[in-house]
Amino acid sequence: MKNMLFLYLLFIISSINMGCMKDCESFKNNNEVLYGIDVSHYQNQKTKINWKLVSENNNPKVSFAYIRITMGKDGRDEAFEYNFQEAKKYGIKVGVYHYYRPNENSTEQVENFFKYTHSIGDLPPVLDIEEKSRFGSKNLRNGLLNFLQLVENKYQVKPIIYAHQRFYNTYLRNKFPEYEIWIARQNGHKSFPDNNTMKKEPILLDNKCPKIWQYSGTGTVNGINGNVDLNVMNDSIWSSEQSNLIPIE
Repeated sequence: MKNMLFLYLLFIISSINMGCMKDCESFKNNNEVLYGIDVSHYQNQKTKINWKLVSENNNPKVSFAYIRITMGKDGRDEAFEYNFQEAKKYGIKVGVYHYYRPNENSTEQVENFFKYTHSIGDLPPVLDIEEKSRFGSKNLRNGLLNFLQLVENKYQVKPIIYAHQRFYNTYLRNKFPEYEIWIARQNGHKSFPDNNTMKKEPILLDNKCPKIWQYSGTGTVNGINGNVDLNVMNDSIWSSEQSNLIPIE
């Protein structure tokens, strides 16, 4: 009886996984994917990032970079200005992201984001959520939505939500259908070249297709001392019709 129950549950899970994957374009099977990194002050703790070397890296070829600018209601990434300007200088498309603190007021957080965001760069801004709230899941989602809507109203572009696969499937699935998702499902390898290689693709239980996949948290890129997050997208999100993303007063 237990074996039959186990097989039944395995069948259900497999069916869900197939349903989640069948309508999404594979990142691994696309020879024209675009690779990128995301950075914060952590990459600058020992030495500053050499963005010239980053731009010359070939495995992978870095086309875009998301750079952290703020955290919560009062945090500011001290490495942001340098990273933002240097990445742009060497032809890398740049975007900004805010690290969301789930137990702080969402309006105060977005005000902090606005205070330091003089330009959102070339890409849609990103809201990074990784932790549950002590005030409950509904309160967390309401706060996230408030942040997203305020950012969208100011910059006239829909932000992207970043979350780890398990966190998304547990707390966010089916709740933000109008927003693109950037999902972290990392390969777990620490040694080259496996650390720079895409392994298991994301599986979202609401059948949503991720716009960006963070496939490694231990990547190796020339010009960066230590590990860096590696990401991939199937299509450019800095197309000409999004040129309004570049100048922000």
